[in-house]
Amino acid sequence: MRISIKLKSLWQNRRHAPWAIPVIIIFITLMLLLIFKSLQPEPAVKVKPEKIWTVQTHKLVAGEKTPQLELFAQVESPYTAKLTVSINADVKSLNVKEGQSVIKEQILILLDESDVQLTLNHKLADVAELKALITSEKNRNKNDIAALKLEQSLVALAEKKLKREEKTSKTNLTSQSSFDSQKQALQNQKLALKVRQLSITNHPARLAQLEARLAHKRALAQQAEKDLQRATVKSPFAGIVLSTDVSPGERVRPGEKLLTLYSTENIELRAQLPQKYVSIIKQALQQQVTLRGSATTSQGNIDINLHRISGAMAETGLGVDALFEVNNEAARLLLIGEVLEATLNLPEIADVYSVPVSSIYGTNRLYRVNESRLSAVNVEKLGGQIKQGKQFVLVRSAKLKPGDEIITTQLPHAVSGLKVEVRNAPVTEHDASASSLPDRAEHR
Repeated sequence: MRISIKLKSLWQNRRHAPWAIPVIIIFITLMLLLIFKSLQPEPAVKVKPEKIWTVQTHKLVAGEKTPQLELFAQVESPYTAKLTVSINADVKSLNVKEGQSVIKEQILILLDESDVQLTLNHKLADVAELKALITSEKNRNKNDIAALKLEQSLVALAEKKLKREEKTSKTNLTSQSSFDSQKQALQNQKLALKVRQLSITNHPARLAQLEARLAHKRALAQQAEKDLQRATVKSPFAGIVLSTDVSPGERVRPGEKLLTLYSTENIELRAQLPQKYVSIIKQALQQQVTLRGSATTSQGNIDINLHRISGAMAETGLGVDALFEVNNEAARLLLIGEVLEATLNLPEIADVYSVPVSSIYGTNRLYRVNESRLSAVNVEKLGGQIKQGKQFVLVRSAKLKPGDEIITTQLPHAVSGLKVEVRNAPVTEHDASASSLPDRAEHR
């Protein structure tokens, strides 16, 4: 009441002031705004619906799985021969060219035989000479044996004659000089006998010496014969010529390379194994488990088998080289030095699941769909697989079980609890036949 009286008196006193009208207008405007605000109906609150992400899933299947390694393998041959020359000769003819296929014992190069033939003739003459000397020594020994008896009889006669001279010299029927002469004759005859006996005794030694010299000359002659044979250069095995290093008319010396070829029956693939798989593969080889695989060529896939692994680290220091066998038919499709994509099947692993690569988030996490919500699961990765040209990862976790659906769609903000809707692509006839295959990798 008092406030209204004061306002009334204030209005009567100030109503003629210049600011009275503007203040009244502002006051009325504020009052109208408040009235309109109070009379305006409140809008209904709209609740924003939760976003649902569309995903595709992969169903987990139980069973043993075969991990696979993707490798790059280089074609090589342990039977790569670099044929060299062992004689001084001129190249008579070159009968093959680079890249040409050859068979075993095929003539590749002909060398001039004239110099080698002269050397062989000289060695054969030395052999004939020693044979003649051996024959002469044997004849000499036969003569010495026959003459020995005569020498012995001559010594006996000289001894008897000396005894007679000794008796007559005592009766002064002969002179002392005659006795001395007879005594000297006996000594000379004994000396000749000893020389004859020594010659017979030394016969085995002289014969052995001659036979040793003959063996030496025969060896030199055989070497010359081999050199003569080497003038005709033949292929040591069936293979392909990698390169030729001489031309007809060229003079070659011992040790110089003639050509290089490799055996098509001994082709291998060399690939580097990651270090973490070496112990697994070594154990499989020790248990005589055959590890099979395949290599991709321009004419299709070929079967390969792991034969052995190197005993030392590779030059890169990142793994160990593995050597794969290739059958002879497939080897004819390959070129030395060619690099191929290869796949190696490792020993089977139990209690693991095969999931697409796109299922992995980060390094070791995937998401399972549970009542249209995502649930993160950390897994242990144990290798990879290739199915129908697609890459899969082998994982293990105690939280996973057969039949679980794992999302394969890479969501930008995937977290546990995110709501999703599963919309898998319709299964075609090709996919159905592929899914009916066993989950383990087939051993080709």
